[in-house]
Amino acid sequence: MKLISNSLHMLSVLVGILALAAVLTRAAPLSEFSGEVGFSLEDPDFQKFVANSFDLTSKIQSELQTVLKAHALQLPSDLELGVMEARLQIPSTPLRECLSKIHVESCLARIHSGLRLYRGFLPVVQDHVELAQRRHVETLSHDAKDLLKQIHRQMLSLELPLVSYPDEEGGPSSHQPFLGGERSRSRVGSYILLRNFESFVLSVYRALRSLKRH
Repeated sequence: MKLISNSLHMLSVLVGILALAAVLTRAAPLSEFSGEVGFSLEDPDFQKFVANSFDLTSKIQSELQTVLKAHALQLPSDLELGVMEARLQIPSTPLRECLSKIHVESCLARIHSGLRLYRGFLPVVQDHVELAQRRHVETLSHDAKDLLKQIHRQMLSLELPLVSYPDEEGGPSSHQPFLGGERSRSRVGSYILLRNFESFVLSVYRALRSLKRH
């Protein structure tokens, strides 16, 4: 009975993960000024920020696809993947404020938080990819930091509240997932981190695309 209970719990965890992934990857955001801070979406400086961030996000997407493709491996079953993902204890980074009707200010804060989190994972991932791919992970980390800086500066410009970190413009996350001791499990763990980062970046891409005015 205990084994059945554990299996059902693992299955419920996987279902929850898949449901969240479906929301993040399929929802199409609609831009709407939330009114939290007095600024216009048509403001030229804001649109310049959106355009630059959109281009950088597209570049990050391409880099993630390159690393994931090179990191291809024999994956375990979906159930085992769900169990491993739960063991990694990755904090949730939903972008609800960036879906359906965007609350711009809250959306920027969520993107800032999620980028900082995933960028902090990249040094761990870098230890578990092939040697030839490590430079791609380094490039990915630099571009994620640049995007983080852009969003940070925009939030300062809008006088939005920011959580203070030792390196406010892109320091590593204090949460470091343990990928396990076995090399095969560590590689699967790093794959899960990259895949989740890709899903997060896709939501960022869609949110920024909806904010573009030309």
